[in-house]
Amino acid sequence: MINARSNFFVLFLSLIVLSACSSRPTQQQVVTNVANALVEQHQQRIIHISNWHIRGRIAFFNLLENDRNAATLSWTKGLDESFLRLSHSLRGTLAQLEQTPLAASLTDSKGEQHYAPSIDQLLYWQLGLTLPFSLVENAMTGKIPEQLGSQFGFYADGTLAEYQIDQQWHISLSRYQAVNTATGMLQLPHELEVTHANYKIRLQINEWSRVE
Repeated sequence: MINARSNFFVLFLSLIVLSACSSRPTQQQVVTNVANALVEQHQQRIIHISNWHIRGRIAFFNLLENDRNAATLSWTKGLDESFLRLSHSLRGTLAQLEQTPLAASLTDSKGEQHYAPSIDQLLYWQLGLTLPFSLVENAMTGKIPEQLGSQFGFYADGTLAEYQIDQQWHISLSRYQAVNTATGMLQLPHELEVTHANYKIRLQINEWSRVE
């Protein structure tokens, strides 16, 4: 299915050779005996976050074809909507993704628009990619998922380090740093990695803002 849509696939993902996103910084140590009280305390501080904006880079690894691509990312999340812009310093906007309560849309570098009920379905219909956009979005702030999650790992301070979703996706979060939010300083991840047997997505967050 990917080969059948190769032209669209190249437009969307063949962006630039990986640089900063291809190397991972030193990871915190995942512990097995973290105090439940620390986990609960951190989750209570971030549980009500529903709006945020990030700037950074996103890298996409096609493990089946041993292919790697990356782009600059700007992502704004609201209560019921989400907007992403993928860009390149020389080529400008490469793609825009938007999710509203009514539908999802993808605008490519030529200005052509494509629609679907959700971004998950849009990526599958247009690119043949089964990528969990909603899963990534829900994982961004380090919240423990309400359902389907298993095999949780934590850092010593109670922040979420990793977990599995539906035995298909592995999510890891790292580089937690203090971020100024509407409710005070919160520890939020600055790197997130989502791994599947066929794909890997890595987000490197350089800036959090408008967190509330």
